[in-house]
Amino acid sequence: MKNLFSLSAFAALLAAPAMAESVAPPCSDFTTEKSSWSCFCDAKAAPGSVWGSGPYTGDSDVCTAARHAGVIGAEGGMVSLKTVDGQASYSGSEANGVITRDWGSFAQSIAFPPPAVTSDLAACGRFPTGTESHSCFCAADASKARDVWGSGPYTGDSDICAAAFHAGAVEEGGGEVTVLRVPGLKEYTASEAAGVATSDWGGYDFSITFNRN
Repeated sequence: MKNLFSLSAFAALLAAPAMAESVAPPCSDFTTEKSSWSCFCDAKAAPGSVWGSGPYTGDSDVCTAARHAGVIGAEGGMVSLKTVDGQASYSGSEANGVITRDWGSFAQSIAFPPPAVTSDLAACGRFPTGTESHSCFCAADASKARDVWGSGPYTGDSDICAAAFHAGAVEEGGGEVTVLRVPGLKEYTASEAAGVATSDWGGYDFSITFNRN
């Protein structure tokens, strides 16, 4: 005996809503036991307590912190975050309609990495010979520990990306830079900025600096 399936039943099946496929766990499940995490913030998620202004204390509400950081808006969405070292103190602030609070020390922090920046330019290295300007790209994970001499301008053989981070020509997410060849100095003085420690040096025949225009 054949199993009959009515047209009305078939139409009802087509009209039934599809099962929603979960692409990420809810951010309420976040744990600092992992070094990195991706999760989803629902638009209806209730606001929670947040301490700090980025990084935030490890027990801060992820979705509320993400809104404060500008990673998501009121509509919610996917969030990528990482667990980073704790801070001696956290300062509250107001941003994007979210008010965070001050706190003292906390063992772990959470931070929202900036979106990856890409470019068609070649990766930066050292300033090429025979040119007066050079445009290249510094990735977000470009090493800050490479050799740099001076505090701006820098010796002509300094690593471009490390110098660019030090100078603030690029931020943590990386980006494109235009480097200019300028006259050398008789002396270059070391300093520390943006996580880059530069070194002292004597005279060098030319220097590099960054075009901010």
